[in-house]
Amino acid sequence: MIGAVNSKKITASSAAHMALLDQFILLTQDSIVEQDDSFVRDSLVDLLSNLRAERADYAEIIGASAFNRAV
Repeated sequence: MIGAVNSKKITASSAAHMALLDQFILLTQDSIVEQDDSFVRDSLVDLLSNLRAERADYAEIIGASAFNRAV
């Protein structure tokens, strides 16, 4: 029971993080399009890559958490 409760909290927390990351990803994408300076644009592209990787990590956590609840 405790494991299921913790798993639900982890899922909820991960989903909240993913929602914020989604917003930041969209903002970063918009900023890239608007950027004239190639150095700044490249920096934002790197940031975007990191944000997407972090989002993928949270998606993996949610998947593992759901799997653990099912077991």
